[in-house]
Amino acid sequence: MCECEEGKCNCSNECNEQSCGCESECRCCEGECSKLDMLLYMAKGAKMELLKEKMKERLEAAAGKNLDKAADLIVEALLEQYKAEGDLSKKKLELSEKLDKIFSED
Repeated sequence: MCECEEGKCNCSNECNEQSCGCESECRCCEGECSKLDMLLYMAKGAKMELLKEKMKERLEAAAGKNLDKAADLIVEALLEQYKAEGDLSKKKLELSEKLDKIFSED
C-alpha cells in the first residue's frame, strides 16, 4: 500500500495508479506526492476511521453484551496462558540448574 507522509510517497507495492493510495497525480516512482495528494489521502483515511467508529457503535448496540462475554473469556484465557508460560519458564530454569549440578559433579 502507498502512504503519503511529509511530502513523500512510501509505496510497498509496484508503482501504479491502482495500488497507490495517493491517486493518479502521485509521483510514486519519483518518491514524492503533492500536498493535495497527501490531503486527499488523509481525507480517505479519516473517512475510513469514521466508518469504522460508526460500525463499532452499531455492533455495540446490536451485540455488545455477547461481545463483552467473548472478550472476558478471551482475556481470561490469555492471562492463564501468560501464567502457564511463566510457570513453564520457572520449571525449565529449575531443570537447567539441576542438570548443571549433575554435570558439574563429574
